[in-house]
This record gives sequence, C-alpha cells and structure tokens, in this order.
Amino acid sequence: MELANPDPLTGRPEHGGRDRHTCIAILDVSKLKVILDKAGIPYTLSKSGRPAIFTRDPDANALEFTQVDS
Repeated sequence: MELANPDPLTGRPEHGGRDRHTCIAILDVSKLKVILDKAGIPYTLSKSGRPAIFTRDPDANALEFTQVDS
C-alpha cells in the first residue's frame, strides 16, 4: 500500500528523535552503524547517550533503532 506523505519532505528536524518516528528494537547498534556507514546512509546517534540510531527512509519518515538486551 502506498499513501501520499502528509508531512513535508523538507524543513523537518535533522535529528529524527525530534520528529514523529517509529522505533525498532535491535540487539546491536554498532552493527547497524557499520551497515549504514558502508551504504552512505546519514544518521544521528541518540542525544541522551543511550545506544540508539536515528535515520530516515526515502520518504523522510524518521526511524529509531534502539538497542535492547536479548
């Protein structure tokens, strides 16, 4: 399903944690960081210092990947 994005693609906060976002739990943030770096995908780290990465999908939706214990 594809719907029009009601949010503007520009003028949104650089850090996804300051925008509406979806959070996905992962086991190792450092592994994701390597993958994003190799792919040239921009991201920011959590401003609170916890192990989490924020990035955006191609439609500029913010995604948070946060590390959880297994």
